[in-house]
Amino acid sequence: MIQKPITPGLHGLIDYSFAAALISVPKLLDCDKQTVFLYRIIGAQVFIYSAVTKQPMGIIPLLSMKAHQKIDLGNLLALALFSSYRGVRSNPKALLFNFGMVALGLTTVLFTKWHSTKP
Repeated sequence: MIQKPITPGLHGLIDYSFAAALISVPKLLDCDKQTVFLYRIIGAQVFIYSAVTKQPMGIIPLLSMKAHQKIDLGNLLALALFSSYRGVRSNPKALLFNFGMVALGLTTVLFTKWHSTKP
């Protein structure tokens, strides 16, 4: 069995960075206002559920890592589908950013030790 190198604490740090990128990068890529707004909503959601997950970087530990994993998978599916949105599809830089974020998120999910729930 493969050893998963991403601990819950590291996953939390990655999530906060992921949220920061979703909130800030689309504006730098000259996305339209609606696209920037939608990315900021997704980024805020990632920040909030990361902050309430039972993990070392959690602020208010309420959500289990297993529940967090399910939310991550749903968000990644939504983010993947977001590449068909006009505001992303029509901007090559935004499309590459979106694919990169999906790839980063999927890699993080696949390599996280989900069984550890110690805060």
